[in-house]
Amino acid sequence: METRSKRRRANALQITLMGAGLMLFALVLAVALVSLWPQSYPKFPPAGAVGDPGVQCLIGWCPGPDARLLVMVMVAGALGSFVHVAKSFGDFVGNDRFMASWIWWYLLKPCIGMALALLLYLIVRAVFLAVNAASDPASVNLYGLMAMAGLVGMASKQGTDKFAVLLDALFRTRHPAGDARRKDPLENPLAVITEAQPPVLDAQSLYVTLRGKGFSRGARVQVNGRERETSLADSSRLAFQLLPEDVAVGGVLTVVVVNPPPGGGPSASLMLEVSAPPEAEAESVPPHADPVAMVVASAEEDSAVALH
Repeated sequence: METRSKRRRANALQITLMGAGLMLFALVLAVALVSLWPQSYPKFPPAGAVGDPGVQCLIGWCPGPDARLLVMVMVAGALGSFVHVAKSFGDFVGNDRFMASWIWWYLLKPCIGMALALLLYLIVRAVFLAVNAASDPASVNLYGLMAMAGLVGMASKQGTDKFAVLLDALFRTRHPAGDARRKDPLENPLAVITEAQPPVLDAQSLYVTLRGKGFSRGARVQVNGRERETSLADSSRLAFQLLPEDVAVGGVLTVVVVNPPPGGGPSASLMLEVSAPPEAEAESVPPHADPVAMVVASAEEDSAVALH
């Protein structure tokens, strides 16, 4: 049974382009960070033009110390996000679970890391260095700053979640707003299974339809903790395929629908009964003669022969 998840899997060309693009992206970021690093740190080169003495340029751009720090922080944040993206990409491709619909997530993740690293840098410079009158670029620990930006980029998911919690606490609204009022929320709900067709399975019941609500795109059915091929019709119907060994013997199957993140998770389990296969009828066996009766009959025949 061909499922939507199979049709949405990235093909070999998409995977190759993504892998090559990620390696090239990491190389560009590393070259940019090395080129922007002050050659005589902790002294920063001044702003100027190409060819000016003591000016350090990158592809014709000769920034001042503050602009150089801003760009270096964003590059370090993108490098941190690259670590997260590359690890996730390798895990999903290695398990043959890389979906084409996630390509834009991989492309945007480094941009999110750059923005978060820059935001944290601006907060640090505004809050912790405002009291220092000599807060010029040379007074900043460049190694610590790059490490902070890289870690923020690597933990961009946790960072956005923490910022969301902070903003919710600061700007809490009394009535539901934003995502809570959207007809199509950004987070997937927990699925609810109401019934299965057929309700009782036998050895021929390999295709089962589930009805309920909250079935999200990418939902997977697990039978006794193991995934089965799943096809989603809409948010209230999906079908899955059992293996012959699932219904080979009588018993009960535990069926769970797992919605993917964000949100999502496993639903409450549904117990599906599997009827026992009919037992084969025993072959008719002719009755065996009693050995004692056979001996008696043989003796009577011998006596009759002797009398004659």
